[in-house]
Amino acid sequence: MKLLNRRIICFYLSCISMLLFVSCAQTTPFGEGIRIIVSPQKLNVYSGSEDTVFVQIMDKEGGPLFGMKTTAVSTSPTVATITPETVTNASGKARFTVKGISPGTANMVFSAGGQKAMMEVIFLEH
Repeated sequence: MKLLNRRIICFYLSCISMLLFVSCAQTTPFGEGIRIIVSPQKLNVYSGSEDTVFVQIMDKEGGPLFGMKTTAVSTSPTVATITPETVTNASGKARFTVKGISPGTANMVFSAGGQKAMMEVIFLEH
């Protein structure tokens, strides 16, 4: 009988801990009040070089969103590429690396939670 009681107690404790874990996750509905802040907003660099771009994901109250999958694409991959995806840290920031391929202009499109933001990157010849 004691073994059965211990198993029941363990089962209930497991269920409660799972509910607490799931309820602590940030579950902002897609597109509802999410803001994407890109820094810098425009980038001028030489082709063949790399630079870092930061994106911060904020909720409608201005609080950072932790663990948000954030993706990025280059509109001109022959001009520049970018790290395809990452997850935001505790301050809601995600870090991307932009690599210049050839001279020209490209836009980087960032997406998170159904929202999008863009930045322009201009790559100059050495």
